[in-house]
Amino acid sequence: MRKYLGFICLCLVAFQSYGQLHFLKGSWQGIMTTYNEPYEKGTAIWFDFNINEETGAMTGDSRCETPFTNYFAYKNIKGTAEEAFTISYEDVIIGLQENQGGRVWCHQKGKLTYDPETGYLTGDWSSSDCKRLTGKIVLFRSKHKMSKSDTVTLYHSWFNNMAFELNKGWKAYYVRDAEMRNFEFQPVYFDHDKDELKAEFESYLEDMVRVVESHSDLRIKIIGHTDSNGTDLYNVGLSERRAQRIKQFLMDHGLKEDRIEIEYRGETDPAMSNSNSIGKQLNRRVDFEFVF
Repeated sequence: MRKYLGFICLCLVAFQSYGQLHFLKGSWQGIMTTYNEPYEKGTAIWFDFNINEETGAMTGDSRCETPFTNYFAYKNIKGTAEEAFTISYEDVIIGLQENQGGRVWCHQKGKLTYDPETGYLTGDWSSSDCKRLTGKIVLFRSKHKMSKSDTVTLYHSWFNNMAFELNKGWKAYYVRDAEMRNFEFQPVYFDHDKDELKAEFESYLEDMVRVVESHSDLRIKIIGHTDSNGTDLYNVGLSERRAQRIKQFLMDHGLKEDRIEIEYRGETDPAMSNSNSIGKQLNRRVDFEFVF
């Protein structure tokens, strides 16, 4: 009976491990570098993984491209998906290729692991026939199919964009997009008749900078408000000073001025009734909106 139960447990573990391997299937694109080589000097690389979810065996194709040229090497690969988010590979055959001068495309092997936090599939590689050639690979899930012809897979502007994003420490575009869509706005509150930013809101605003900065087509709108104390004219000025205070904080933390819009509405758009102190406290605020 114990042997039987043990067999069931082993089967469950195997199912849990291999049952998620479909996640690694499909096309990935990214940058391959040697150690200490900057991303922008690296090689464009593509993988197309086919995985047997029962055994974890992997077969597929890869393609290395010299950015902004027509030089490439198309390869057949094999390997193993060792667990849900880790895959080992090695080149089997170099098929089609176009070399630059005396350059030789080398066989390579490596291990890649997916990081859900960054959205990248990363790892180390080494060459089996070009001695002492080793380095790093960073990949993201591609929306495109890897080319199996003698033309470039995709116009290489993406390569410079990815190198820039990696140098900035940004996550993969689909992770950044999810963070933006799930970003929860909250008001920044101020004391009565004040425009000083409270320290408790600084980390929230720093997160906002990171999200906006990592989307080239995204801006942030800052909307200043006050309670009903004071004249209309004075409150318009106070709401402007509050909005400007937040704008300056965002700029001081790296967000460019042309990525920021401001409005100041004085007391005309209360969040709560101004009939009591609690309502007035909640009206002394700055709100935010993303602008696409």
